Amino acid sequence: YNNAISLNKTGKLEKAKKRIEVAMLIHPRRIENYSTLAFWYIEANDKEMALNTIDRGLDVDDENAILYQLKADILLQNNPNINKMESAKELYLIAIKYSDDPSSIMRKLLFVYIDMGDNQKAIDYSNELLDKYPNDSDLYYNVGVLSVRLTFQMPSST
Repeated sequence: YNNAISLNKTGKLEKAKKRIEVAMLIHPRRIENYSTLAFWYIEANDKEMALNTIDRGLDVDDENAILYQLKADILLQNNPNINKMESAKELYLIAIKYSDDPSSIMRKLLFVYIDMGDNQKAIDYSNELLDKYPNDSDLYYNVGVLSVRLTFQMPSST
């Protein structure tokens, strides 16, 4: 694993990927092998291989928040349709369940609710997040974005 990281830092990504694959064979339960390789595939814009690697990792550890989050992130790339957003929402909920510090995942989920147009759920979830993380300035920004969006969606009274 360490050798693969070093290879990647020196720009030898293909060799690094092969070393991670070897590390997976030697230590198949070390989940960081899967998340690292999946991340490298994401950086290389190879979503299919990233998803394959994530699924392999989830076969090993089906409670790994990072892998669920990565999978959701991939689904939300490049103007996702409603089905992909719904799947990403479910994956983020699972990731939140298993995460030791779910605040960043929860913010991503809030944006999914906003993008899906589920304004009431976004409002309710915003309030829940503000109760849990009252000092998080990003949340206040997100609530502001939601308020602006709702203002523009209100029917005019003319």
